[in-house]
Amino acid sequence: MANSNTTITMENDGQFADFDDKHTFEESERRAALESTTNFVVQFGEEGAEIAFNYQADGIETLLKGSPPAERPVRWINIWAPHQQKGIINLLGKHYKFSPRLLAIIGSDPPESKAQQNKPLGRFKAKLYRKDDIEVATKGMSVDLPNYPRKSAHSDISHYALARQMINYQSHDVGAQFLCVGANWIHELKPLASENDPEKVSEGRQKRLYSWLVICDDHTVISLHEDPGQVEDPEDLRAIRMNTLSVLSQLSTHGTADPISMQTVRQALKLDPGQGHPGLEGASLLFYYLFDDWRAVYSTVAMYHKRLDELQGAILDEVNRKANSSPNIQIIPRLHLLGRQIRQNQHLYEGYKNLIKRVLEPKTTMGHGTAPSRTPTGFSIGPGSRGVALALSAAQRFERLGDRLELLILSETKEFLAEKDALVSTYFNINAQKDTEATARLTRSATLLAKLSVLFLPVSLMTSYFSVQIKDLEGVYTTKDYWYSFAVLMSISFLFLFFFSRLLMYVTETLDAWVKKASKSGLHYMTKKLRKRDEEKS
Repeated sequence: MANSNTTITMENDGQFADFDDKHTFEESERRAALESTTNFVVQFGEEGAEIAFNYQADGIETLLKGSPPAERPVRWINIWAPHQQKGIINLLGKHYKFSPRLLAIIGSDPPESKAQQNKPLGRFKAKLYRKDDIEVATKGMSVDLPNYPRKSAHSDISHYALARQMINYQSHDVGAQFLCVGANWIHELKPLASENDPEKVSEGRQKRLYSWLVICDDHTVISLHEDPGQVEDPEDLRAIRMNTLSVLSQLSTHGTADPISMQTVRQALKLDPGQGHPGLEGASLLFYYLFDDWRAVYSTVAMYHKRLDELQGAILDEVNRKANSSPNIQIIPRLHLLGRQIRQNQHLYEGYKNLIKRVLEPKTTMGHGTAPSRTPTGFSIGPGSRGVALALSAAQRFERLGDRLELLILSETKEFLAEKDALVSTYFNINAQKDTEATARLTRSATLLAKLSVLFLPVSLMTSYFSVQIKDLEGVYTTKDYWYSFAVLMSISFLFLFFFSRLLMYVTETLDAWVKKASKSGLHYMTKKLRKRDEEKS
């Protein structure tokens, strides 16, 4: 029950306090963002809400034996790091009849936390060295490359190992008293303060964690979140818990949000007086808003927009690159990594859409001649029952979410991949054009050198003639004769090379064509004569 003292400090764990009290609300927001907070329980309805933190197993057992108050029919149990609270997990699994496999997976231990887990998703710092080129003054470069997991002969396949290797690894479990979905969720973290590279800062940081959402037949919603490991920055922990904190704050009358971030759970209970049951309505809407973590999705899309625009600017800058400067060789690795992340998230969003389809599918499989029955609270039971069904308002929201995923997110990722491929093609076309221009310049330089060599060839021959030691020619030619001859030969050579070079090329090509035609005609004539001679002999 909620404590009657509205100024309760919430210093005692496992005791409910009035969540609509301003002091309790502010203290709850602070405690929910602390790493030491392991769980919390909220019971709410149209007129009130109460909250308690850090329940122990015996407290959860007592809580499950009783029913929520009639004025607060919806219960939300949120657990962080479920592997550290296996006693509570076992109690919940036993009470709601989780399958042994599901219970074992939820309670399994995640891999040991390592320092590199706080780095960008699926990446590690690696070096690619290129030999320094003293001609263009380039040095070795560093590029982020994908972090391919190392396989160990002694490592076992576990749930978290599969979730890390396959971003679209998801689960959908249905029981007589529960519906459970599990998936990876992407969390955007702020760039490291020690990161000096503006390109890495612009790419941001992401952390992928697995979560389960369970809705039960007694209007209880259970959310379980993978342990993120050691988080040094409190802002990163707040970013990881952002959606949970947002939903939690708006369960109180003191919670505020902008129109885009508004998550109407308690408010919706007042908007529809004709709803079947407030408990069903509240639990279904809570389940939906915990699933729809739109912040990570749309922030990721915005990040892709920004990175593509930056890479487009860098590629177009290559057009104005000077001939003596080397190309930006970091563009292609960055495009490759960006395309890899886009494809991974595309698979993730396709998995979300599949989960939505599974959540919305009919929850009753009847045998022939049997009819389904419904409890007063709106949950389906009876022969062949598959458990929990959502309220109509939540089902409609899931349908709209599926449409948004298809029309906005998945179509946008396809556009991103097409634009990435177009940028790669543009980059190579620009560099190919630059190479063609450089080759043309080199060809012109080689042609100029060849012409200069041909220009001085007649003069060299003339000089050799004047230097021949022949007695009859000794004393015949003077220095003036030499320079006159030099001027005449140089002028004629210059005229033919630089003014009649195209004419000479035309004459040369014409002569080549005549020679080829004459050779072909001669070969044809000889073949004809030999064939005729062979026929006469036969």
